[in-house]
Amino acid sequence: MKISHKKNLSLLIGLAITGVTPAIAAVDFIEQVDLESGMVYQVYVDGPEEPGSKNGEQVSPMPVGSQGSTFALYAKGLDPDDTIYLLEEKYVAAYTPEAVITITSEDPHPTPRTRADEPFTVSVKVDGLLSPGADVPEAALNVYLQQVSLDYDDLLDRAPTDGTAQEVLTDDFFIVENGEIERVGMTKLTSDIFFKERGEEIFRAFALPDADLDWLQIASGRVQVWPIADVAIEGMAPGAKITRSLPDLTISLKDLYPDSTTTVQIYKGSQALGTAGTLIEGSRVAFNSIVPQDAQILVRNWDRYAADDGTYTLEVITVTPFDNRAPERLAWLTFEVDRTIKMNGSATTSE
Repeated sequence: MKISHKKNLSLLIGLAITGVTPAIAAVDFIEQVDLESGMVYQVYVDGPEEPGSKNGEQVSPMPVGSQGSTFALYAKGLDPDDTIYLLEEKYVAAYTPEAVITITSEDPHPTPRTRADEPFTVSVKVDGLLSPGADVPEAALNVYLQQVSLDYDDLLDRAPTDGTAQEVLTDDFFIVENGEIERVGMTKLTSDIFFKERGEEIFRAFALPDADLDWLQIASGRVQVWPIADVAIEGMAPGAKITRSLPDLTISLKDLYPDSTTTVQIYKGSQALGTAGTLIEGSRVAFNSIVPQDAQILVRNWDRYAADDGTYTLEVITVTPFDNRAPERLAWLTFEVDRTIKMNGSATTSE
């Protein structure tokens, strides 16, 4: 959302909504709050016929008062997600700097998100800072940026709703020059198990207080962080020796990435990362969701994939937006097949 600054005049609002729902829902809107009077005005935005982007310009319905106004852009998630998301928020007032926070990862989903073992990029662009001078207010000299972490409930896959949700400050600093800074890093959420973090990293930019105004948030952005997947293979022990039919297997999958395709493959030989094997029929599960997914794959009547004696490896493979969608191995199981019947004895003849 882009807003031009004009003291005590109506504002021209440039809309940029990406990946919103079709116009039928009519739930995408910009909300203006006048901080002096408390008045709230909402301008609804008609989206395109198909998910995509909506652009346009519109005059603000209320002028910006002496204490400024906040403008917040809200949009409904992609079907079937009915959540209303705060996409961006701006504060507008005389002599207040501008900031734009952009968060990206290898996942191109409209709501910024990443996996706990993958990095993300935060870009902060600041404009409107003034050089120090006798009549220059403090709020026009610095922008304060903070990063906070918010853990999600493991079962709900969102922040707790019982009042226990708590943001934790993990980093903060001041920006004193106009321009753009960029940081690439991993999540600062914590977990008892490596890469099982789930929650949000939230970035907020504030204008410093002056004689008339308190701390004011001028930009914000957030990224969701989802855990790596867990896999359990039941029905066969590693290194098992199979002398008859292959046993039925149950493969339990937990926390599959929201955008993922997971399959089971088999190949002859010991495990070798990166080997392209044969897909076991009926083992494919795919998701295009907003939260991690659990699934179960049953492998039955699969003797034809190991018809000959020898060593075989079964692998669970997943493909996500990361690493250019290269296949990743979640789990593997190597076993022996030996169906040869050996007979020991002696033969005698009589004349």
